[in-house]
Amino acid sequence: MRKITTILVGLVFLSMVTSGTLWSQDLKFPRVSQGASISQTIGLTDVTITYHRPGVKGRVIWGGLVPYDKVWRTGANEATTIEFSHDVMVEGNKLTAGTYGLFTIPGKTEWTFIFSKQSKIWGAMGYKEEEDALRVKVKPADAPHCEWMKFGFADLKEDSAKVILHWEKLMVGFTVNVDTKGMILENIKKTMGRYWVSPYYAADYAFKGEMYDKAKEWIDMSVALKQSYWNMLLQAKVYKKLAKTKKEVKQAIKILEKAVMLIKDLPERSKQFADEGPKLLEEWKGKK
Repeated sequence: MRKITTILVGLVFLSMVTSGTLWSQDLKFPRVSQGASISQTIGLTDVTITYHRPGVKGRVIWGGLVPYDKVWRTGANEATTIEFSHDVMVEGNKLTAGTYGLFTIPGKTEWTFIFSKQSKIWGAMGYKEEEDALRVKVKPADAPHCEWMKFGFADLKEDSAKVILHWEKLMVGFTVNVDTKGMILENIKKTMGRYWVSPYYAADYAFKGEMYDKAKEWIDMSVALKQSYWNMLLQAKVYKKLAKTKKEVKQAIKILEKAVMLIKDLPERSKQFADEGPKLLEEWKGKK
């Protein structure tokens, strides 16, 4: 009887332990250094940084909590990661698309940013230099106090941006460049078809980017597929921009006259946006 009782007590205890384990799997508590993610599109390239944000909390950070001249996880908990949707240039160095562990080596006057193929490790534990995809050196700068470490993007342009790390009274970062124009031109080649709209948009992009020869090539393609007010207006502007003689200027004016005549074929809702052609024609004829 005593043996049976002992077995029953053991089973009850095991049941409680097992249940407690299962319950504990459902319990979640906030981390001291909470997770964060920030994304930025540069041209056509998405850049995403995922990290955890430690606080200053009155501590000495640089040369204290974060030692100088040693590899740092660049945050807290798991390794900080950075993901690029397309190939990029970081401080003038090529880096292929993908996800990287973003480690750093802080220094008093110079920092090293490390883009590692190790993106799924805890902090810097197990970090191996031979897994580095790229290292770049940059200079830190003084900054207003920032209690919780954060990443951000600055100096945003169509083909570049600066990634900024800000914590305590320090800011440091690196510049990312992307080949936005090259990607657009490649997309244009892939999407050219039998419909006039694709080459029209391609020509419009090229014209605004001052790639006038390309603009002429693509707008001629669009007009050859179908003549509309919109593509002939753009064709006139491209021809006028490239004109070097009076004869070529007259050719541009004739194209514009044809464009204005096609306004009548536009849907009623679109005619209200077609005032540029007539105004431009009046201007060009007045200067002739």
